[in-house]
Amino acid sequence: MLLFHYPYTLRLVIDQTFETTMTWPVKIIKISCIFFGTASLATALFILFDDTYFNTSFKIDAELAAKFGDFFGGFIGTIFTIFSVILLIYTIISQNLEGSKNGVCDRFFKMIDYHNENVRNIRIPSIETSKIDIIEEGRRAFVVYKIQLKRLLQAVEEIDKELAANLTDAQKIDIAYMCFYYGLSDTWIDFISQKISFHPGGVVIASMMLDKVNACTTYKLGRTNQTDLSSYFRNMYNAIKLIDNDKHLSESEKIDLIKIYRAQLSNPELYILFFNLISRFGSKWNQKGYVEKYELLTNLPVAYCDGYDPKKYFSMNFEEDEIEPWAN
Repeated sequence: MLLFHYPYTLRLVIDQTFETTMTWPVKIIKISCIFFGTASLATALFILFDDTYFNTSFKIDAELAAKFGDFFGGFIGTIFTIFSVILLIYTIISQNLEGSKNGVCDRFFKMIDYHNENVRNIRIPSIETSKIDIIEEGRRAFVVYKIQLKRLLQAVEEIDKELAANLTDAQKIDIAYMCFYYGLSDTWIDFISQKISFHPGGVVIASMMLDKVNACTTYKLGRTNQTDLSSYFRNMYNAIKLIDNDKHLSESEKIDLIKIYRAQLSNPELYILFFNLISRFGSKWNQKGYVEKYELLTNLPVAYCDGYDPKKYFSMNFEEDEIEPWAN
């Protein structure tokens, strides 16, 4: 069952309807330009070569030429004037649309620059207690995030079995991600308990998670990660929202721009993004339909998520499906 498919479908229908509503005046003006331009040229040729005015002799009838000039200038000139005005309006509107598009694109690419700068500036200690002096930087930090989140997911799985709580995969992910994002410590347990209290046995699970974190001497599983990841995901969401909300970009232009952003994400980043989207933090992403519309996880290897299948949650084409058949 695809958990987030239907809100996206409704959103897509609304977007397409709104885009059609916004672009029809421009299309009408464009069609009018073509119509009046063609009509003007055809009428001019028809009158010019009419037997009344056209002959093959080199004699010029001054009176007839004067009448022709008055008629041509008055009738055909008026048509060409209308055509010129419509063409001018179309040109001005087109320039304004292009200016608006360029402005949005400039802001979008600045947000991509900020994304990459933000990633470069991430510096976290190794999660292994034996390597606490080692600092992981940039995209390497997301490998550390992945290890921590994976261990927390395993801890939730163990607690679920111990309590026979029968948590769903989405509930397990949300609990683990809350612990990963906000951190777990003796001084922070009340906050985490409140965050996951609406899950079955949430308060007990929070206490047991703290016990497992404290009992783990190999890894610092209780470390908080909200400082770096909060700005990371807010910038990503707002960049996508900027493009999606623009009324002048076509759907294909929007998709092409988001592809550029998508290309910046490494596999460990996609791993963290996937679990972020399944947790409560992904609600607004899924309500807007961003994940499926722009196929944000298309480059995520399906078996990369430690037993959690992205295809269960999102309907999209995965790159892995396109490249795997090469071995057949």
